[in-house]
Amino acid sequence: MNTLVVYASKKGSTEKAAKMLFEKLEGEKSIVNIKENSSPTLENYETVILGGSIYAGSIQKEIKNFVNDNLNLLLTKKIGLFLCCGMEENYKKQLKQSFPEELLDHSITDQYFGFEYNKEKMNLIEKTLIKLVTKSQTNLSNILKDNIDKLAMDIQGDIKVGQ
Repeated sequence: MNTLVVYASKKGSTEKAAKMLFEKLEGEKSIVNIKENSSPTLENYETVILGGSIYAGSIQKEIKNFVNDNLNLLLTKKIGLFLCCGMEENYKKQLKQSFPEELLDHSITDQYFGFEYNKEKMNLIEKTLIKLVTKSQTNLSNILKDNIDKLAMDIQGDIKVGQ
């Protein structure tokens, strides 16, 4: 199975989660940061996994643009979706706001991958907002490895997921 993982990351947590997912996938695979390669070739892939993070209520515009520009071709592929965001209870709402309804209906799996707050990568306003929301002054990491494993297993069906 040829699989392409396409992601966008603002502060690094989505990149970290996407790379963890990539390591779990078997077979021929590629991974693309859409901010570095805005038009990866989709024709050679049977499966495409798309993900990003929610920042100020929206997924990265690069992911939205990529999906909108390639929607018809994506609808011919096996699709998995994931998001990294701070509040799991908002995950399904954020998913619906991030991806077109046709793609959501077509995807075989979607997962919430958690979040990570690295204050060294934040500006003063971001640090202040995170401190108010989380009541924490330290870095927080809640990348959900079990959810990453689940998406990999869902995508690969009966194929054993790498350790």
